[in-house]
Amino acid sequence: MATARIGLIGGMSWESTASYYRYLNESFDGGTNEWSKPNITIDSIDFGSIVTLQQGDDWTATGSILADSARRLERAGSTVVAIAANTMHINLDDVRRAVSVPVVDVRESVARECLAMGQSSIALLGTKYLIEQSFYSDRLEELGVHCVRPTDEQVDRLQTIIFDELVRGVVNADSRVYLRGVADECLARGAGVVGLCCTEFGMLMSEGQEIPVIDSTRAHVRALLAEIQ
Repeated sequence: MATARIGLIGGMSWESTASYYRYLNESFDGGTNEWSKPNITIDSIDFGSIVTLQQGDDWTATGSILADSARRLERAGSTVVAIAANTMHINLDDVRRAVSVPVVDVRESVARECLAMGQSSIALLGTKYLIEQSFYSDRLEELGVHCVRPTDEQVDRLQTIIFDELVRGVVNADSRVYLRGVADECLARGAGVVGLCCTEFGMLMSEGQEIPVIDSTRAHVRALLAEIQ
């Protein structure tokens, strides 16, 4: 039997990939061997190329890039693959067609944890692409989780925080306050839980606060570890 190995399609951004790597190692249960950690292969994509294609609305091209990355990971021995970015799950089907190993879906991970908390609605906080397009919210809705979206003005501000600050490693106290305010407003409009559906939002807000929060990165990691353990 092949040794379980997690393959991450990373680099989107490097900050979020670093979080995946840290959480995978922190959360892994090595059993009787306290030093045991998961086998992980990371294929880090040039984020600049991805951002340019996102801005040009060329999701076909991003799909080709991610599919190539998935193939490299499978050839390198990965027994399960994950896209280490929420927005790029727009290309999940491209990735799944490219490989024969399982590809764990962050949307399903988030929905499963939302329902396990006894909630059926979520504040959908992420990039402008994720919130305004339907690939993410449709899957959550199919799984029984209703999405509460920020206002257009809030979406634009969140996009700025993500691309001008977080993906560059900048953590701004004002942005932390702003994100919390958006979360609180969505909760007031009927969301049962706050979904941090941008991998970098964990830099500003964490799970285990006085409000219910699902960090999509942590939820995805928990699902990946369940897949191999």
